Amino acid sequence: MKHNPLKRAALLAVVAGLACLVLALAGTLAPMAILPKLDLPLMLGLSLIALTLEAYWGRTELSWPALAANTVLGGAVFALLPWCAGVTGGVPAPVLGLAGAAVFGVAALLHAAAMERIATGPKAPLAPAGAALMLYLAGQCLNGLL
Repeated sequence: MKHNPLKRAALLAVVAGLACLVLALAGTLAPMAILPKLDLPLMLGLSLIALTLEAYWGRTELSWPALAANTVLGGAVFALLPWCAGVTGGVPAPVLGLAGAAVFGVAALLHAAAMERIATGPKAPLAPAGAALMLYLAGQCLNGLL
């Protein structure tokens, strides 16, 4: 699976699934707790966690057919997993799917471009995490759009 172009979507499914599990369990065990809602910055954060894990796992490459397939699968992940876990917060699943596809596609494109631009190798082991952090901070302007 090291050179599989769809490992981004698989890692996103794992990360989003764990986040939905934690949100569902926290909502069940502490019903009065204030939980984060599933909005664009949270989708961007989950996407960047998956992309950073993928960057540490193997070399990231920018392939347009793989990017399109990952974008569609990312939309399916963000539509189905929160809907199944019941953490949509009243937002319809198709809207979450379209927003998740857009966020994951743009994040994958920008993160892959940053990794190709940086290309430090073993000299800077924190470069993928730093690039993801900068992309997340740049994406904070998406707060409140969904």
